Amino acid sequence: MKHPICLITGATEGVGKVTALELAKKGFTIVVAARNASKAQAVVEEIETSTGNTSCDHIVADLGSLGQVRQLAERFRRRYSTLDVLINNAGVLVPTRTATEDGYETMFQVNYLSPFLLTNLLLEELQRSEQGRVINLTSSAYARGKFDPQTIQSDASFSVLGTYAATKLYVLMFTEELARRLTGTSVTANAVHPGIVRTRMMLQAPGTLRLVAYLSLPFSISPFKGARTSVYLASSPELKGISGQYFTKSKRAAVKNKFDTAENRALLWDLSLNAAEKGAATGARRAS
Repeated sequence: MKHPICLITGATEGVGKVTALELAKKGFTIVVAARNASKAQAVVEEIETSTGNTSCDHIVADLGSLGQVRQLAERFRRRYSTLDVLINNAGVLVPTRTATEDGYETMFQVNYLSPFLLTNLLLEELQRSEQGRVINLTSSAYARGKFDPQTIQSDASFSVLGTYAATKLYVLMFTEELARRLTGTSVTANAVHPGIVRTRMMLQAPGTLRLVAYLSLPFSISPFKGARTSVYLASSPELKGISGQYFTKSKRAAVKNKFDTAENRALLWDLSLNAAEKGAATGARRAS
């Protein structure tokens, strides 16, 4: 790919910011998607100053709004005709059950449903690339996640770790199903566990999770090390055609979760399409 274009969410700090910086060094055009305009602009300026790559841009969008996700895709489409790499990096960890303007549990929407929608909205642009790549950030916490089609957004019960783990399982299942549906095209989709990374989200984890986070510090890594696998998946020529895989430490790893079946992946896809459509309608009604 010559001067490839990369759209990355959640790139104003942590792993996402480092990923954007490292890809800019490799000559990528970087488009930062973030909810805070001033932070996004500051990151763009920092990337341009430190790398000398002035092909950087930002688009403001809050993944807690499906309407803004749709606007993000439309704004990207107006500026660029192709998309070489989409990195769904943004994620949140919230201590209590809260709902977005679309009526969905926050972690379910920000960590999973909005990336699902954004990816589907930009598939045509990815298919125009010589070799489009979708990279979805997940976590090893997926192994503790559960899939119940009746309560995919923790509407029956909520726990911080259980809900977070479920969203990361959904990301992994979505990645595998997307890869299957893209068979025969030039677009690939893979999932990444960056490792236990020392980020603000980790150090400010809510409740009992903060104790877990601090106990994990001796085993944690820096955002620079955490970004390596995402950078590798985005830029390595040897990964052309590799799809539907789960990567950690820049190597493929086995997926171990009893809920991750072909039947459940297809069911989750259909439920997600329905949720994205209903959520957008709910958000529109509230806005009016």
